Amino acid sequence: MIGTLKTELQELLGNTGLSWVSFLLQLFIIVFFLWFCYKSFVKNSPAEKTVKGMLFFLVFTWLISEFFMLFHLRILAGLLRNFILLLILSAVIIFQPELRRLMSLLGNQVTFFTKAKRKQLSDSLVNILIQSIAYWRKYRTGALIAFERMEPVNTVCTGGISLDAKISTELLINLFFVNTPLHDGAVVCSQNRIAKAGVILPLSKDATLSWKYGTRHRAAIGLSETTDALCLVVSEETGDVSLIQDGKVQTFYEMNELEKALPEFLSSLIQKNPPKTFWQKLKSLSDK
Repeated sequence: MIGTLKTELQELLGNTGLSWVSFLLQLFIIVFFLWFCYKSFVKNSPAEKTVKGMLFFLVFTWLISEFFMLFHLRILAGLLRNFILLLILSAVIIFQPELRRLMSLLGNQVTFFTKAKRKQLSDSLVNILIQSIAYWRKYRTGALIAFERMEPVNTVCTGGISLDAKISTELLINLFFVNTPLHDGAVVCSQNRIAKAGVILPLSKDATLSWKYGTRHRAAIGLSETTDALCLVVSEETGDVSLIQDGKVQTFYEMNELEKALPEFLSSLIQKNPPKTFWQKLKSLSDK
């Protein structure tokens, strides 16, 4: 097998006029690029297991094709190599959500190519949320608010009505008032404003989640797993408040505990040390 591979490489280099140095340099660039993409966009993501499985299957299939070539079974080897090519092309379909998210990140002009500063948190935002939560707890009203950070959430969310309105207690209470058209969906806040209401978030696929988490909690966890958004959930049944980030849930049963934790939770919306270079910005988007 090794001899056959060596012969094919020699033929390839001879036909293309490449030297061994040039070939190894290009191979290193390809491997480094794949490693960077894996570390930045695949590792610790929901697609990690799928990528690992596909890579294992590709390597295994390639080894089998080389084994067939060793015994001059060229038809079987050719079929396997064509199958490998088909599988690589099908990755565009398999990883469509991840690719769409990546393209959206690269096309985010504010994040990458402009020097516009992100709007700071309103000084009254915590008080607005505390007042709203107190009302929801009192009247057992469910609520789900997502705070967009660096990554745009519209790449994984669907539906909703665009508002672009100032955040206020009265508006938040009305949006989640029972039997109103938008009360079942999520409110998405971006740049210190309510961007959309009635948004459908992606449900978490984590099978280990507790049975006590309903649709609102699972939707908030799902969004925090796929983006860097912060989510706030008020349970309709118990009135408990959950703060969710990176798939991790903190539940508060008393308002005084929530009032202490909420400012620190929301403070991560402010970028204290914004990245300066393109690669730093790219890395900041991929890091969780």
